[in-house]
Amino acid sequence: MAILPNQSKITPSKRLLAWGSAAPVRFTENEDLWDFEIVMSAGDNCSASGCTLARAFFPDSGRHDLMLYPKMFEQSRKEQVETWMHEIGHIFGLRHFFATVTETAWPAEIFGSHDKFSIMNYGALSTLTERDKKDLVRLYEQAWSGALTHINGTPIQFFLPYHKLAPEPIHVPGLELASTALQQRGSYYSTSSIRVK
Repeated sequence: MAILPNQSKITPSKRLLAWGSAAPVRFTENEDLWDFEIVMSAGDNCSASGCTLARAFFPDSGRHDLMLYPKMFEQSRKEQVETWMHEIGHIFGLRHFFATVTETAWPAEIFGSHDKFSIMNYGALSTLTERDKKDLVRLYEQAWSGALTHINGTPIQFFLPYHKLAPEPIHVPGLELASTALQQRGSYYSTSSIRVK
């Protein structure tokens, strides 16, 4: 893994702020107990069908990587921001706009509006809309209130993030091996869910 020139300065906060008050979680800095880290890959992830710009994960109590590939930084600034917001959408638990058509190996359900202009689509159709935000708010409000308990027959599960489950780190003066090892890998930007390595 490698930090790409001038990209270690790209902070995720502006991308997260685009979701505004619709975001179902808040991010705070925590260098020891992070939930996910942003990893800048040294190489691209391309195949005959195209290149992956970034890769995220769905929510659970584990620790994960939000992987960014160099190809993402060859895109326009607008495409970079939209890719960030799209990947954060996955972290919020959202599937692709086309999941019920082309990703049928994994059950998906359409919730709310199904407009092709959605941050969970690809390319020129991928744009964060007010409808995306309203649907996300409504999804979480219904799940948290108990009005929505299942999706496609699968019970909705709530997870505590890793930083809430892990024991607090013990800091011993003069014994800084763990943090030194982390710093040698590269800078880290930690929020309750983010660290760049």
